Order: sequence, then C-alpha cells, then structure tokens
Amino acid sequence: MISGGKSTGAATLVLERTETIDLPPRILELRKKIQSPEYLDNAIQRIAQVISNHLIEDPDELKFRD
Repeated sequence: MISGGKSTGAATLVLERTETIDLPPRILELRKKIQSPEYLDNAIQRIAQVISNHLIEDPDELKFRD
C-alpha cells in the first residue's frame, strides 16, 4: 500500500511491507531492483528521455487541458 508521508514541500511516499506470499515472481524481481540507486537513476533518466522526446515531437500533446 502506498500512502502519503509527512509533507515537506516535496512528494513523499511511504511503502508498507506486505507479505511475499502469493506475489508473482515479476513483482518480487522489481521490488529487489528498486532497492538499487543505480536502477532508480536509470529509470528516472529513461522517463525524462521519453518525456523530452514527446515534447520535441508534439509539444501540444503535453499541454494542460481544461
């Protein structure tokens, strides 16, 4: 479960530990990966790259809509 943490002006997530019983192997694998700062840095970099590409290709696509 993800719940909000103490507000400090930045987004904070608190992840509660759940039992690994009945979880798919892929979920267990991803849980292990996200413990690595290098994995998280690479994931954030990839997300930023995808967003940048979308902004370059179609800047109107990412504008706020009313």
